[in-house]
Amino acid sequence: MDFELGTAIVAGLAGTAVMTGVMYMGFLMNMRMDMPMTLGTMFLPKGAAAWVVGLMLHFMMGAVFFVIYAGLFDALAVDSGVAGVGALFGLVHGVVAGAAMGMMPVMHPRMVTAGGPGEAEGVINPGFFATTYGVMGAMALIGVHVLYGLVGGLVYAA
Repeated sequence: MDFELGTAIVAGLAGTAVMTGVMYMGFLMNMRMDMPMTLGTMFLPKGAAAWVVGLMLHFMMGAVFFVIYAGLFDALAVDSGVAGVGALFGLVHGVVAGAAMGMMPVMHPRMVTAGGPGEAEGVINPGFFATTYGVMGAMALIGVHVLYGLVGGLVYAA
């Protein structure tokens, strides 16, 4: 499959939209991981402006990561099964993201421990593989990244 930048960006935005929608469905199961707020509060105090900035960053990162996926599709000469390979890339992406979450408090100025002081003003430290939210947090983290790669792959191949 030949690399197509515009299609890769659209695929990344579509994958991010689905991923984000599923992530917010987690709120119904009391999993309060809010990645746009987490990203936005790296730059602004917790509130609507931080959420909007974080949402823009989240979608921008989704587009950039899928451009990388598309580059890998081209480099690996993936011509069929793009959605499946995208899901596999999403799995790897989720594992890397999960490991990186353990390091977030080091670089995030408003990250706090759940139930600790400052919780109202800060965002909860998700912990390594989002384990602050239990086993379901880790499963959800991996699952939404696999879904991102699957949806992005479907859009990219269409």
